[in-house]
Amino acid sequence: MRRRVIRTAAAGLLAAAAMVGLVPTAQAADPVPPSPKCTLSQDPWPGSVELYRGRELRAGDSLVAMDKVSSLVMEADGNLVLYLLNSTGGPKHVIWSSGTSGHPGAYAVLQADSNFVVYQAGGSAETGGALWSSGTQGQRSGVVRLYPGGTLSVATDGRGWSTYTFETPSAFCPGIPGSRGLITSGSWTQSASVWLVVQPDGNIVMYRKRDDKVLWSSGTWGNPGAMLQMQEDGNLVLYKPAAQLTDAIWSTGTSWSPGAYALLQDDGNFVIYKRGGGAIWSTGTWGQ
Repeated sequence: MRRRVIRTAAAGLLAAAAMVGLVPTAQAADPVPPSPKCTLSQDPWPGSVELYRGRELRAGDSLVAMDKVSSLVMEADGNLVLYLLNSTGGPKHVIWSSGTSGHPGAYAVLQADSNFVVYQAGGSAETGGALWSSGTQGQRSGVVRLYPGGTLSVATDGRGWSTYTFETPSAFCPGIPGSRGLITSGSWTQSASVWLVVQPDGNIVMYRKRDDKVLWSSGTWGNPGAMLQMQEDGNLVLYKPAAQLTDAIWSTGTSWSPGAYALLQDDGNFVIYKRGGGAIWSTGTWGQ
């Protein structure tokens, strides 16, 4: 159920432009000093919401994370869906699903063997009918956990499972202690008006919160597992997954500005600022 952005000519042209030059930034907001935007704050929501063995999620049931940023919902159509919750009153945004829609009455259960399973209506461990599972059967002390920041996992004493959907801060500042410069596949960040998601298909996509409309994308679908890195040379680069990030798929072409940092702004613009101030690249999505 993960969304794939339509492959428009505009998205392709934008991605190409970013590789060879700069996206217009005339309307970018004034630069924001690296501190405190570039420094991670302490997690104000430690802990997780949990589902223990034997517990079920029936149609309409949900788990809501402690920070109210994400929610796991068992939908009436049989799909188990992890949503980002919208602070603006607009629609929710899907970041993971079991892909089991089309099975009304399906339900999810954490079994005694620590396997988290979606069964069709009337199905069970005894009668069969499994539609999806976490593959964690045979493990001890299994518990389903929904963490602040939007990560769903099945924790056990052995082999576990996770959606690997992590929220990262809205500023990416290499060289600043306590800041992150890497967004892994399936992770995302947000501002007051937009979400920016590194989708599992390799596409970087900006969604507007008030209606979930796509405002921008890198046009890089078809590269599962890709990771986005803000480099110390000032370049924002999407790499193919590997232990050493060397195979670039897309970049902003700003490697000539060491110390630059990227910021997802409340006005909906994703901007790279050079050290000392001044925008050098943006998605051009301010005020949309």
